[in-house]
This record gives sequence, structure tokens and C-alpha cells, in this order.
Amino acid sequence: MAGVRVRLGLVAWVVLVTSLVAGPRAARAEDAEKARQLFSQGSKFYDVGQFDKAIEAWQQGYDQKPDPSFLFNIAQAYRQKDDPKQAIFFYKSYLRNSPKAANRADVEQRIAALQKQIDTGVKAPPTAGPTTPPVTTTTPPPPTTTVPPPPPPTTEPPAPPPPTPPPATYAEGPPVVTAQGAPEQPFPPRHFDLAGGIGGAVWTSGLAGSADPSFAFTLGAGYTFGQTSARVRFRLGALFGWTFLSEGSGTTQWTEHFFSLLLDPTLDVRLSSTGKWVLSFDIGIGVMAITGLKKSSALLDGGDSLMINGAQSMALTRFGAALQYRINPNVGVFVWPAIATSPKQPHFHAAISRFETLIGAAYRF
Repeated sequence: MAGVRVRLGLVAWVVLVTSLVAGPRAARAEDAEKARQLFSQGSKFYDVGQFDKAIEAWQQGYDQKPDPSFLFNIAQAYRQKDDPKQAIFFYKSYLRNSPKAANRADVEQRIAALQKQIDTGVKAPPTAGPTTPPVTTTTPPPPTTTVPPPPPPTTEPPAPPPPTPPPATYAEGPPVVTAQGAPEQPFPPRHFDLAGGIGGAVWTSGLAGSADPSFAFTLGAGYTFGQTSARVRFRLGALFGWTFLSEGSGTTQWTEHFFSLLLDPTLDVRLSSTGKWVLSFDIGIGVMAITGLKKSSALLDGGDSLMINGAQSMALTRFGAALQYRINPNVGVFVWPAIATSPKQPHFHAAISRFETLIGAAYRF
């Protein structure tokens, strides 16, 4: 019966991990398609002069896929609306997210012209072409010929170029702009981390009977190696864990505590181009200590007459797979299913194993 529960736990773990991996990929494909549709909608609104609707569509598209083309087009629309402050803001955002843009010089000239317009309160006239010096001649012009005066210069700014077309693909998009305006790099260069998680533990083997799910707590720390742009990186960490098992009833009820200390090597796999989604696989190896044991415990063989003194220790192996979403370069949240197993020890009923599911947060520095 215990073996069946272990297999069921393993199957549930595999199904959960598969769904966690497939979910973000499907979501990214849906976001990319939605971004293409919104880009097309915004371009149509822009072409017919509905600049507010174009801005709204492009802003929604940028939420789906942070491509700098959206920022440039929003700046163009604000420029057409005669809103120089907003136009400058989005032009600068575009250059910050696309530092090697081919039209960088032109955009910088537009920013300078718009800033001058704000400072002086007068729109800058279009750039005049080269002038030709007058030609001296001894022959007077025919009396009947009149040259009309040149038209007065218009105060309207030159028409902007059409919106920049979207990139051919959205698979590997540009860096995401954080609230502070700095581009977020894949796998931010933070090597040390602290993480804490809480959740539940289900006992799958080791008991002569059954037990209710228990509360579980884990605290970890580690150091991540490798280049920040790498798709896969190695992390070496350590884990401290605690859970408990309640036994007995009424006045004879007691609690057994399980403390673990593990060395926890981990592989981090970046799932998105910006590094926000990370899937981690870890194998923890160490020891577990059990306190509070009594000779009538369901963990022990009932046929032995035992005198239990002090904590009982044994080896522990833990297999886990965590899906993490990084809110910013420093903070991430995760869900972390794992299976922890200890081999059978003398006088114990069977090998002890449990299935844990934790949620928590990690801080990188």
C-alpha cells in the first residue's frame, strides 16, 4: 500500500511539473499573437488620425510584449497630438530600450526640437533648405514680369515618418523596462540568494497506518555560478527544513518533529528571454533528525520493546522542481513541489517519505 502511495505521489509530481512548464510557454505564445493584433490596430488608428485610440492600442500591445517599436510609435502619436512632454518621455524610453537603434540620431534631433518648443512656447518651423545668393546682372528685368513673394513659413512641424513596422518575430523580445526606467537584464547579476517557503507535507510511506497532512517550512540560501546571459546556470545552496507529525489522541497525544539540513545543488533554466520565468531542479542530500518519538509511535515496529532516548537521525534525500517568477531583479516568488525520502532504519516500520508542496519568495543580492 505504501508503494502505491509513493507511485501516486510521483505521478502527481510529474503532472504538476509538466503543467507548470507548459503553462508559461502557451501564455507567451498567446501574448505574442495579441501583441501583433494590437500593433496592427494601433497602426490603423494612426493612419486615420485617431491618435488617442492608437496610443491606447500600442500601450496594451507593449503590456503583452515589451518591444521598443511600440514606444517609438506612441511617441509619434503624442507628437502628432502636440503633446511634446509625453512625446519626449516615450522617445527617451525608446532609445533606452533600443540603444543601437538605426534612427537614434533622428530621434535625438526630435527630442531636442520638442524640448526647445517647451522652453520657448513656440513650435519650431521646418528646417529651411539652402539659399542661393542673388545674381548680379546689368540687364533690368522686363517691366511686365512680377515675381510673387514667397509664401510665409508655416508654423506646423514637418510630418513624422510612418510608424515603425513591428519586428518579424516576437520570440526573443527586448529587455523589459522596470519602474525605475532601467532595462532589466536576463538573469540579473545577483549571485547570492535567500529563500523561504511554507506549505503542506503528505506522508506517503513509513507509518503503520495513516496521518493527516502536516505543515512544512523550508529556509534556503545559495550562490549561483555562470554568466548572467546563460540559459542554464548552476547554483550551490543549503536547506533547512522542518515539519511535524501528530500522533495519539486525547490526553496521550504527542508531536514528533522532523528537522533536516541538506546540501542542495540546483540547475536553473531560464524559460523567458527576459529571465522572469525560471524553472529549477534540485537534489538535496543530508540528514534528518526526529525528536519526540515514543515507543508506541507509528514510525516504529510494534513488535520491538524499545527505549527511545534523544533525537533519532538518518540520511535524507530530497528531489524538487520549483517554478519561479521574478518580480524584479531582486525579488521572486515560487511554487516548489518535492519528494523527501529516508531509508529504513533498524526498529523503524519502513522507509520514511513525504510529498511537499511549498510556496514562498526569494531575495537575490
